[in-house]
Amino acid sequence: MFLLSTSSLAGYGLHRIFSLAKQAEFDGIDISVDFDQYDSYDASYIDSLITSTDLPVMSITAPARKLNKKQCDQMLTLASELGVQVVNLHPPHRLDRERDWFGEYLQVVAKKYPNITINIINAPPKTWLFVISEYGDARPETIKKITAHTALSIENVDPESGVDLMKTLILLGSTMGLVYLSDKDDEQVWLFPGEGTMPLESLLIKLRDIGYSGHFTLTVDPKALLAGAPDATVIACMLRSRDFLSKYFS
Repeated sequence: MFLLSTSSLAGYGLHRIFSLAKQAEFDGIDISVDFDQYDSYDASYIDSLITSTDLPVMSITAPARKLNKKQCDQMLTLASELGVQVVNLHPPHRLDRERDWFGEYLQVVAKKYPNITINIINAPPKTWLFVISEYGDARPETIKKITAHTALSIENVDPESGVDLMKTLILLGSTMGLVYLSDKDDEQVWLFPGEGTMPLESLLIKLRDIGYSGHFTLTVDPKALLAGAPDATVIACMLRSRDFLSKYFS
């Protein structure tokens, strides 16, 4: 299914994001939770949007930094209340104050929510002094052992690290259940698919050939969708992203 990350239209309210996604014929929504934006984790409000637009929330994604155990629990409760089956979590940064929710704790809560798949998102391969990993041992081959489910963030792949996009795909293997679809180049991230230098065509062909059946979530900078322009212009951009994916996944 092709989902729209609410982060791709940040600056709009959730009601308008749902409406635009419906008009652009997306299959569902990926809620990007921001704990400073209360509507993004208000189950009753989000459920009202699902009902009014007839557009499901298929996935929930955590903030990239500073998650704690309480917030992790809140996200899983939100997913349970909305009937969402996919929750996506970033490995903690070494400077995050709380990191005890990652690892064994996730394995415990996964048993508490057997109907929810907890995906671990690949971390950017950033280091201090070219030696110390900022995200600990959060390599693709390691994160897939946490819950046995992963999500691929194209934005977090650095081809110069020695682990490029196609190698990341191989390392994550059959554990991968969601792809955050965007593009990037040497200077910019969260570009519209096809407007950067990542080998997206090769990735999508490989995914199609291996029978990938997980979700794709369009996760781009709002500028890539011309956010702020008339709705018809924004919807046209969103439809163009669907056309890009439908070349490989109809």
